[in-house]
Amino acid sequence: MKRQLLLVVVAVVLAVGAWSAGRVTAQARVADFELSIEAPRGDVRVVCSRGCDWPSTDTLPALSFQCDVERCRWMVNGRGEITLGFPRTER
Repeated sequence: MKRQLLLVVVAVVLAVGAWSAGRVTAQARVADFELSIEAPRGDVRVVCSRGCDWPSTDTLPALSFQCDVERCRWMVNGRGEITLGFPRTER
């Protein structure tokens, strides 16, 4: 009886450990934030102060956009510009 209980405990511990390891390594990292940017015509620069994976050209990571119409909208998150399912500009 003791041996069966020990085997069940070990099996549960291994299953929980494997599930935890798989969850940590297999799941994609989700950005901590999203920003919606609405801007008038012209150049728009968004600078991230902390916690972004944006490409860095200066000391702080930044994204630059060019708005060619009256009002433009962009969405960005901790990984950069969101393009899937979101229109780049509005007319």
